[in-house]
Amino acid sequence: MTKQENLKPKNDVIFKNLFSKNGNEEMLAEIIEEGLKIKVEEIEIEKEVELSKMHVNEKYGRLDLRVIVNKNIMVIIEMQRTDNCNMSKRALFYAGKILASSLKIKETYDNIKDIYMINILNYNILETEEYSTDTVIVDSKYRKYIIIEGIKFYFIELPKFREQVKDPKTKLEQWLAFIDYEDKEMVDMAIARNKLVAKAQKDYEYLTGDAATRRLEELREKAIYDEYFAYERGKEKGEERGIKRGKIETAIELIKNKVSREIIEKSTGLNSKELDELFAEKV
Repeated sequence: MTKQENLKPKNDVIFKNLFSKNGNEEMLAEIIEEGLKIKVEEIEIEKEVELSKMHVNEKYGRLDLRVIVNKNIMVIIEMQRTDNCNMSKRALFYAGKILASSLKIKETYDNIKDIYMINILNYNILETEEYSTDTVIVDSKYRKYIIIEGIKFYFIELPKFREQVKDPKTKLEQWLAFIDYEDKEMVDMAIARNKLVAKAQKDYEYLTGDAATRRLEELREKAIYDEYFAYERGKEKGEERGIKRGKIETAIELIKNKVSREIIEKSTGLNSKELDELFAEKV
C-alpha cells in the first residue's frame, strides 16, 4: 500500500484535520444532517487537539472528531480502518467514557448532553443489508419501547456502501463516496454535484501535500499496526491460558479417579512441579 493510498479522506488523520478546519463547519453540518436526520441550527467543533500536538499512541488508537450540535447534542465521529473484532465493545466503552466526563462537578444529570456516536468503518461488522445502521436500547419484548434515550450508535460500513451505491444522488451518498475515495468516478460525480464536496476536495489536496500530515500518518499507521499485533498476541496468550486450564482440569479429574501419576503426566503434558502442586492440594 502506497503512502498516497493511506492518505485517503477516510484516514483518521486526514478526516479530523479536514473537517475540524476553521471555515469547514458547513461541510460537517451537512454530513451530520444527512447522516443523523436532524436539523443542525448551530455547530461547535471541539478543537482540543491540533495537528502538531496529536498523540498518535492514544488509548485504542482513537483519533475522533467531537462536535456539539444545537448546544445539547454531542456527536462523536470516528474512522476505523482496521477490524480488530472488538468494535461494539470499543464503542460502548468510549460512550461510557464520554458520558462520565461530560458531567461537571455540581451539575445534575439533566446537564448531560445527548450523545450520538458515528462509526465509519472500512470493513463490515453487521449482518444487516443496509450500509448505514442506527441503534437504540429497547425493551426486549416491546421493541418499539426505547428504554434509554440520549445515546445512539451509528455504524456506516463502507464496503457495503461501495457495493450498493454506484450513482451518488443524495448528499450523504456524495459525502461517503468522497470519504471512501475508492471509486474515482463516484468521487468525480460527488464533486460535480455538491459544492461542499468540491471545497473538501481542494482542502484534501492541500492536506495530502503537507509534510507534517504525511509524517503523522506514518506514526499513526505504526500505532495502528502495533495495536493490532498486541491484540493478536493477547488473543494467542488467552488461547494458551485456556489450553493450560483444560489440562489442569483433566489432571484434577484423573487424580480424583486415582489414575497413576505417570499416566496423568503423559496424558496432560503437565510438568512435575505442576503435578506436585495439584497432588499437594489433594484435589
